[in-house]
Amino acid sequence: MGMKRGTYRTGRERVERILDAAHELFVDPGYRATSLRAIASASGISHPALLRHFSSKAEILTALVDRLDRQYLESVTDGPDGGFRPRPAAETARRNEATPGWIPLFTTLLGEATSPEHPGRALMRDRRREAIAIGVRTYGALGADERSAKLAVQRLVAAWEGLQILSLYFPGRIDIPARIAAHEDDVRINGIAPAPPARPGASTAAHAPAADPAPERTPRERALYSACVLYARHGYSGTSMQAVADDAGLTKAALVHLAPTKAALLDLVLAYLATPAPDWNGPGGRLRAALDRPRWQAAAEIVLMCEAIAPSHPAHRSMAELLEEGLSGVEEALRATGGASDAEAEAAAQWIVALVLGAVIASLYEPEDVEPAALVESALPPRAPACAPAALAR
Repeated sequence: MGMKRGTYRTGRERVERILDAAHELFVDPGYRATSLRAIASASGISHPALLRHFSSKAEILTALVDRLDRQYLESVTDGPDGGFRPRPAAETARRNEATPGWIPLFTTLLGEATSPEHPGRALMRDRRREAIAIGVRTYGALGADERSAKLAVQRLVAAWEGLQILSLYFPGRIDIPARIAAHEDDVRINGIAPAPPARPGASTAAHAPAADPAPERTPRERALYSACVLYARHGYSGTSMQAVADDAGLTKAALVHLAPTKAALLDLVLAYLATPAPDWNGPGGRLRAALDRPRWQAAAEIVLMCEAIAPSHPAHRSMAELLEEGLSGVEEALRATGGASDAEAEAAAQWIVALVLGAVIASLYEPEDVEPAALVESALPPRAPACAPAALAR
């Protein structure tokens, strides 16, 4: 009996070491770029020993998220009378921050799993659906109709996910629990706004398949388009120069002539995604430009942004600069109205940028159930869309 307990304890300790190592590697260099052998090596065990516990990376990913997610599941408890009693969202946000590595792993997977081919997509999608279902029950208890409650919860989840991205690019600057608490206070004071009338057949560009929008393109344009599509599917780490050349119908030599290295190609893609759209001007133009791009563009940017949260990633600095530009632009516009203090403008800018980011992510996970413009436009004051973050309006 003692030997069996010892064997069990040793096995559990080994599993925990595997999950700890996978956690670090899935954040940097990322899930796609991490092999089972790399996890085994970081765990201090052999590859065959790891396979006795997990047969695939997908199994490790599921076990890891389950381990980290227990804290979230504990945030919903039954009341003393057996009724539904959720904890405040701000409290859950504080608990998430207190769990080492939870936000980096969640954010990395959030971006990677927007790809339909990612083995963690169903897990991340179902987790988001569960959170929304819990929120709808909570808001329903406050008297909101189901449609209004669902839109309000989708908006909260979108802003929350966006705030987590911002917090990883700007450590110590984004107080997620404070932003969530302020939102909850607003809901308690002002109630839940009724959802706007449904628009039958409404769709967004994110619903569209990743079709080539311009058949007659130069080799450079073909290379950039193919790189975006492949980054959206496999991330930067999982995309080779040869794969881009093949998808673009180019020889490897022709691609190298355009971009001599993988990092040089990434720089071209980042510049391409940041190119201003011709319809930026006008009320709400920048906001709509951020939300109405085709899926291949939106997905490429989101995957790269979430993948690049690690400072060692070659896109980290560029993404940080783009997000900083967005935050600064919104803050400046809000202060220019004369109705917001510096602190208020900073908090509002963080919420707006986060909301736009989260709305795009939501549309990539639930293209038939989410209309990004409804999530954003119904939540912002009339002047806000006109000053939406330039960094997000491509």
